[in-house]
Amino acid sequence: MEKKQKVVLIQGAWELLHSGHVRSFRRAKSYGDYLIVAVNTPKLIEDYKSRKPLLSYKDKKLIIEAIRYVDKVVPAPDFSPLKLLQKYDVDVYMIAPEWLSGKTEEIAYMKQKGGTIKMCHNYKNVVRSSDIRRMLKDG
Repeated sequence: MEKKQKVVLIQGAWELLHSGHVRSFRRAKSYGDYLIVAVNTPKLIEDYKSRKPLLSYKDKKLIIEAIRYVDKVVPAPDFSPLKLLQKYDVDVYMIAPEWLSGKTEEIAYMKQKGGTIKMCHNYKNVVRSSDIRRMLKDG
């Protein structure tokens, strides 16, 4: 019988990809065999960031698929990845510490199924989308 691949899921807006994102993907992949990157849909980004996304879903998908650590890119239409965790039988859910309090249902699901929760790092010295917006505004 073939051994099941260990599936890892990480979700985000990935507004402007930077080295911190790539390092997060590399780290996520180190926890398993198959990395799924869930990309927040434009509607979801508009709902919680109150602005349009900087890049289209299609562009983000194309860029993220080109990163060697990533095996699959899927749309994330909901703030909660619970349906994705269930659909892809995820073994490791990687999450940023700032989202922990808002993901109690997902964490409970992962614990109940015997899965693992891993924390993302906040990498220093990376240009974030908020930095670029500020630079553009300041002209």
